[in-house]
Amino acid sequence: MSNHNILDFNLAKRQDELRKGDISAESIRDRLNASAQDFVQWLFSGRALVARGEARVGDVMGTPGASLRISLSGADAGLWKDHATEEGGDLIALYRANQGYVGTDNFVLSLKEIAKDYLGDAVEVDRPAWRPTPIEKIEAAKVKLGTKPRDDMVLLGAPVATYRYFDTHGNLLASVVRHEPDGTRASKTFRPWCYRQGKWVPGAPDLRPLYHLPTVATSPAVVLVEGEGKADALHSVGVVATSAMQGARAPIEKTDWSPLAGKTVVIWPDNDEPGMVYARGVSAKLTSIGCRVKVITPPADRAPKWDAGDCVAEGGDVGAILLTAVEVTGQAKPRIRILDLDDLENLAPPSFLIDEVLTEGGLSVLWGRSGAMKSFVALDMAMCVAGGIPWHGRPVKQGLVVYLAAEGSHGLGRRAIGWRRTRGRDLPKPAFKLIPHSVALTSDDLDAMVVAILALGVMPVLIIIDTLARTFGAGDENKQADMNAYVSAADRLREATGANVLIVHHSGVHEDKRERGSNVLRGAADTVIKVSRKDNKLDIINHGPEGKQKDAEEFKTIKLETKKVFFEQAGCEQSTLVLNLREGEEPAEPEGEAGVSLGKVEKQIIKALKDAGEPLGLTRLALMTGSYNTSITRALDTLNEKDLVIRADDGDENRKLWKLA
Repeated sequence: MSNHNILDFNLAKRQDELRKGDISAESIRDRLNASAQDFVQWLFSGRALVARGEARVGDVMGTPGASLRISLSGADAGLWKDHATEEGGDLIALYRANQGYVGTDNFVLSLKEIAKDYLGDAVEVDRPAWRPTPIEKIEAAKVKLGTKPRDDMVLLGAPVATYRYFDTHGNLLASVVRHEPDGTRASKTFRPWCYRQGKWVPGAPDLRPLYHLPTVATSPAVVLVEGEGKADALHSVGVVATSAMQGARAPIEKTDWSPLAGKTVVIWPDNDEPGMVYARGVSAKLTSIGCRVKVITPPADRAPKWDAGDCVAEGGDVGAILLTAVEVTGQAKPRIRILDLDDLENLAPPSFLIDEVLTEGGLSVLWGRSGAMKSFVALDMAMCVAGGIPWHGRPVKQGLVVYLAAEGSHGLGRRAIGWRRTRGRDLPKPAFKLIPHSVALTSDDLDAMVVAILALGVMPVLIIIDTLARTFGAGDENKQADMNAYVSAADRLREATGANVLIVHHSGVHEDKRERGSNVLRGAADTVIKVSRKDNKLDIINHGPEGKQKDAEEFKTIKLETKKVFFEQAGCEQSTLVLNLREGEEPAEPEGEAGVSLGKVEKQIIKALKDAGEPLGLTRLALMTGSYNTSITRALDTLNEKDLVIRADDGDENRKLWKLA
């Protein structure tokens, strides 16, 4: 379906100002807006549900449903939007979409048709004899689709919210529609829908997915609440949350809990007895699949039925409430997970925090000899991620950064302020937090650090440990057992927060050959980066043997240089060094839309879809790219995750088609 956006929206004129017989777009639009409800009911033969100043129908063709919303009164009278396709426009655009007009073709003809067939003007309409008239099309749709809204909408009214359930690749599986028949929260009722045998039908899937699954699948810690609206509320403040379909009434054995296996799950029940009963039941299920389960007891001074959504709406301290969660005792130890090929298909591919450099949620090592300016590089990465600006041409995922300055905070704090007042000048304040003292990760300090981070209320995306030596504790870096303990502590920090943990480390006795200590750290790391310095020139090296990328291609050496900058602090002139690309070096070129890097097969698919100008299936993509179907399938899943391609087949698994997003 084409995009029918109208840029010039005018308010409806008074009846005495309307110009009968004028078929200009402005006049026709004004006359339609003045009788918007009648026009909608004429176009859709009564299938639109009219209530509260708006009309609801399934789509531009008038299928009974609720996805398309049309405003009937006020300043927005005549404007519509289809929330399933994101299309929208005015009533002229709605008519043209219904009649199958594309782009600007036959625009004047469509105005004449509206004037003659709906407004009753004496207008000559010249059309081919073989072409059905608008009235004939409307009558045919009446026979096929009926003359009344969907039964559930007549009974329950138009939806006030629709919650969509996706798989880990972003494919729509089901939805839950919320209604409030008498216009109050107390009357809320929910209706599930799922895709079966090529069409949407009422009811839930046989095995019900979790809400927000694409995000939940990649997070080590998740909050479970009783309803989609509450999960959305927590997401709005940076907390990864999910819900089972039907909330506390969800049949536990009919819900697919497997994406939570092995994760930390905090259950936030509503403040009532059904909520606590549900929490106890789902706790047993989650512990059986190896989850570490914690349960929140709502504060005693809260009203009955108070919940996570209420906490957010009141501006409450979500982080403080999460810290009150008590671990369920007697939990089974995490069990071994055995995955089949279907499970592997649903595993989300690695995604990058800094494009091609650091993966989200990974364990990373940044090493170099003393004086190589490792801390400058780490801080430069931190400030770019915290500020949401590309790191030397490479896109970043913006988020909170926590920097553990175990080798001294004074100098690093000055560098951070200098970075913000020079490179970060005129940008919003970066989401950057500093821990200004040493923490022994293999001691009780780790638990205290996790609690302090969780109390921030927003999970970090990057935690920098500067340096390993100052956070190692009493062990010996060269002993395998001691390094294993340190790596386990770093993994616990990653699992508790979901952040990439970047450890700044020194070189070993061989200086430029490898980092110091046991090779256990290198073996466990997802990314290893070496910083090499000569005078004011720095090489950021990822290729072997100095560097490593476990699940991605090694990036080409990034060549930087230092620049001295001056800034004012507390009334005094200060100076520091910032890093720039070395003169003559070009920033990393984004290879896809919106700065997204693409692999070889992904680029071929994008080109094939652009060249074809229409949706393509696997067979045609294989012919046009010269690649195997398995490679194309993997690449399509990745492109879908990057929001570059989408399915174009209404979910028909027997005929998968893809198009550019």
